[in-house]
Amino acid sequence: MSRITRTLAAVLMSGALGAGLLVVASPASAATCPTTRSPRIDGGEAHWNLSCLDGDLKVTGWVDDTRADAKCAVVRIDPYHGSTREFRACGSGTRK
Repeated sequence: MSRITRTLAAVLMSGALGAGLLVVASPASAATCPTTRSPRIDGGEAHWNLSCLDGDLKVTGWVDDTRADAKCAVVRIDPYHGSTREFRACGSGTRK
């Protein structure tokens, strides 16, 4: 199995708003390279691109809080088991 395949097989991305959770991809249905996603739920939206070059995975994108409800829009990325990174946009109109 190539390094890219192992990396992509472990990709887990999800977007969450307050108590709500939207699962976009899981290790069992890992994305392939290249992939673009633009999930949207009440109170937030996100967009990201997965690209691969020479065995490395690159993720670029943004998360946007779209509702003045005192909750944050959150995207969590776990390209390797246990290395979760979280990106938050807090406050309506905020994009990170």
